[in-house]
Amino acid sequence: MDEKIESKIEAIHVQEEEKKAKEFASGLSLPYVNLKIIPIDPSGFNLIPLEESKEAEIIVVQKTGKSIKIALKNPKEEKTKLILDDLKSRGYSSTIFIVSTSSLESVWGRYKVAKTEKVAITKKVEITPEKIAQLQKEIVTFKDLGQKLSTAGEMTVTEVLEIVLAGALKIEASDIHFETAEEKTRLRFRIDGILQDVTDLPSDLYKTILSRIKILSELKINVHDVPQDGRFSIAINKTEIEIRTSVIPSAYGESIVLRILNPNTISLKLEDLGLESYALEIIEKELKKPNGMIINTGPTGSGKTTTLYAFLKKVSDPKIKIITLEDPIEYHLEGIEQTQIKADKDYTFDVGLRAILRQDPDIILLGEIRDNETAGTAIHAALTGHLVFTTLHTNDTAGTIPRLVDMKVNPTLIPPALNLVIAQRLVRKVCPDCAEKYTPEDKLLASLEEELKNIPAAIRDKYPKLDKDLIILKAGPGCEKCSLLGYKGRIAVMELFTIDKEMEKIINKSPSIVEVNEVAIASGMITMRQEGIFKVLNNITSLEEIERILGN
Repeated sequence: MDEKIESKIEAIHVQEEEKKAKEFASGLSLPYVNLKIIPIDPSGFNLIPLEESKEAEIIVVQKTGKSIKIALKNPKEEKTKLILDDLKSRGYSSTIFIVSTSSLESVWGRYKVAKTEKVAITKKVEITPEKIAQLQKEIVTFKDLGQKLSTAGEMTVTEVLEIVLAGALKIEASDIHFETAEEKTRLRFRIDGILQDVTDLPSDLYKTILSRIKILSELKINVHDVPQDGRFSIAINKTEIEIRTSVIPSAYGESIVLRILNPNTISLKLEDLGLESYALEIIEKELKKPNGMIINTGPTGSGKTTTLYAFLKKVSDPKIKIITLEDPIEYHLEGIEQTQIKADKDYTFDVGLRAILRQDPDIILLGEIRDNETAGTAIHAALTGHLVFTTLHTNDTAGTIPRLVDMKVNPTLIPPALNLVIAQRLVRKVCPDCAEKYTPEDKLLASLEEELKNIPAAIRDKYPKLDKDLIILKAGPGCEKCSLLGYKGRIAVMELFTIDKEMEKIINKSPSIVEVNEVAIASGMITMRQEGIFKVLNNITSLEEIERILGN
């Protein structure tokens, strides 16, 4: 077909589209505009990401302070309404114009060349030091936070999020949970590993909160039936605190969990982890070795990453190259090359580890050994001059050896490759401001003495004697310092063993967990429960907390 004819046909289609847009605007009593013939202000583009703009067919075309002019195709569309509600919640006063799709398309191309601040706006919540300081003065306990949110229905979404985030940081929560129910949404914080109820939010308000969080996290606001993951950050006093977002569909809508990745919680030095002196001595010795593998085991949330990062900080040196392979990268470490797996692009732990080995590293942190191939490659790396830090999901140190054998690792390769095995859990520390003292009964003293009887005397002598004069602590009623919980902060309890001659002999026979445990204890290993009792004797935690985490 002749190009001139095609051009005329296209012009007719556009004219017809503009005519329909005019008629639609008239029916809604809203003004119509043709974006091709009016000036456009690119500074408004950063308020709505391009992908969301295209999905909802909406765009900000003029911005003066908090006053904006919005061009959209249909204000009745759900995804369009969500964006309008979000802009309103952020304090913007909008004037709406109806436009055609072709009119919007004429502007979308300009997103690519406009100097927007998309990352700063959509990926970062700016909370001023003054705002956070004021909120944290008002929020001391859960009761304060609940009262602050009791009128949430009268606040903007931005105000509610500021209070929730400021409260979570003040109370030192690790996660924020929004859990949908039939007529309300429950807000809970995870503090020191325990979920605590904060308040209930109206369902209507929660829908706008959900939309706002999705936009901040660059998730699809019009997708409700599949899980989505994203992240954004909070900027406070030049410190960026990353928030990892998880949204999943549930019976009454979508539930959100926000994981707070505060860099201050990962800045611990090895000496600040609260390690017992005997464990610190063993670990420092093993970190000085130029090659081999250190495996840290335990369930999700047991502090394995914090411990391994402390190891990296201890060994970090400009003269050596350290590379990590993580899923995902939760905290950024200065001077260390960190990489992330991308399973959807077939960049798995095994593939990534093989690639890292071609980068001439001295030390490798491998986020987790998940499969046979990764286990084999990690063992090979440890045997060929690399120091490898990694994790494995087992309940205790003894389970590590049978797990590696199950992963088809040749048992004869494990002793020369493996330097140190650690297992750990996190226990809450009693709040020193409200803890209560008590003297254990004779029966309890005898029970504790029985548990500690096999511990080497040189270690046992460093702790208070188990006699009638012993005073230990239990959690008190709670105070403002601990948000009325009786506990404040957590500390790791560990067990660990190195590969001595007896352990090497038994590993070569593909031993059971029981056999490994017996040899480790015979060689002087202090179990997690025994170390927990040491922390009770030193008035760091309570016996009740040890039993909650480690059992009787």
